[in-house]
Amino acid sequence: MIAVIGLIMFAVSSYLALSKKMHLMVPFVVVPVIAGLFCGFSLPEVLNFAAEGVTGTFNSVLLCIFAVLYFSVLSETGMFDIMVNRLVGITRGNIYIVMVVTVLVAFIGHLDGAYNTTYLIAIPALAPLYKRLNIDRRSLVLLVSLAAAPMTAMAWGQPAKMTVFDPSIDPVVMASSLYPVVAIMLGLAVVTSLGFGYYYSKKNASEIALLRKSFENGGGSQKVDFSDNPLARPKFFWANFALFLGSLACFMFMTGVKTYVLFMVFSCAALLLNYHTQKEQSQIIRKHSATMLAPAILFLGIGIMVGILNGTGMVTAMVDAVLGIVPESMARWTHVLYAILILPLEIFIPYQAFQSMNPLLLGIGAGCGLTGYQVLTCMNISYLNPCSPLVAAANLACELAEVDIIKQVKFSVLFCLAFNTIGVLICVALGLA
Repeated sequence: MIAVIGLIMFAVSSYLALSKKMHLMVPFVVVPVIAGLFCGFSLPEVLNFAAEGVTGTFNSVLLCIFAVLYFSVLSETGMFDIMVNRLVGITRGNIYIVMVVTVLVAFIGHLDGAYNTTYLIAIPALAPLYKRLNIDRRSLVLLVSLAAAPMTAMAWGQPAKMTVFDPSIDPVVMASSLYPVVAIMLGLAVVTSLGFGYYYSKKNASEIALLRKSFENGGGSQKVDFSDNPLARPKFFWANFALFLGSLACFMFMTGVKTYVLFMVFSCAALLLNYHTQKEQSQIIRKHSATMLAPAILFLGIGIMVGILNGTGMVTAMVDAVLGIVPESMARWTHVLYAILILPLEIFIPYQAFQSMNPLLLGIGAGCGLTGYQVLTCMNISYLNPCSPLVAAANLACELAEVDIIKQVKFSVLFCLAFNTIGVLICVALGLA
């Protein structure tokens, strides 16, 4: 009976998430509480289960808040804009360098883990170059997305979110295990960009020749204009860049310190370095507070759902039901098949509807002797963004690139499905899944 209630809870939560009639936190909180009551527990018992689940999300919530703040401050200073502009200048009209720089710009832009930021940094900077070369700008959106996706495996990206479902997971440890996968997938993105370069070098030879001549005459690149951004601090570029490199070193190697504490320290350092009055510092924090709090609130809601699922025994009951039907040899690979198949499903169904599946996958994995790391690691790198009209960031990217979202989906889907499958299989080959 409890298993049936759990399955109904998943169905109702997914439906409400799909309906878009309420904030995602609502179905993750209200529906599990009602399901817990139907399981025969009293309201205080259900709420205590919820409280235990929320406790396990604190690290993720704090990490999310201060990671967004840190990268938002650096972005406001104009550091990323200057880096991107200099990379664009390096191309000198060489089509192969243009394509590789596209990957590098996306890599830099996605260090904060936010696709909106990545697209806002990369696409406006590179779209004029693509226009001058008469390159299909769907290629720009695709390459930016292929390069950005592996960066979601950084500790402050997807691994931080995985701790919501399994508090025993250390996001730094999970991210460290994924570095070889990230390197391989970035390498594949570079190879793909070179393939595009070869194709367009043959197709657009005349446009490329004109652009090279423009660079030779000194008209190919321009300085970044910060006249409309009073918060930009271009004169502090090198100081910010040094802070940025130092912070990355600390995030990667100071594994004995909670990552959110490091982000708190570096956020304060970035604020003190660039903004010397309380008014300016408060302005920055207020400007990005919604971005900081939105995922944090969602994490707390998911924590409530996970706590109730575990406390009431719904996960155990559903896992027993699944394992009673599916042979153990097949059940052991459930999470791998899910990680591969979720991308084509998310083209038609909002990805938010699938977030409630992780506790069930963890339970099935545990029944097969798998750890939380083995179940969730292969789900950290997702190539969904240019493949679904239901993703807000994908629509933003297409608006910036001036391409039709449906045409972009058709152009991107096979590339992204191949990359997603390769990434998952590499995780399996390395013993991570």
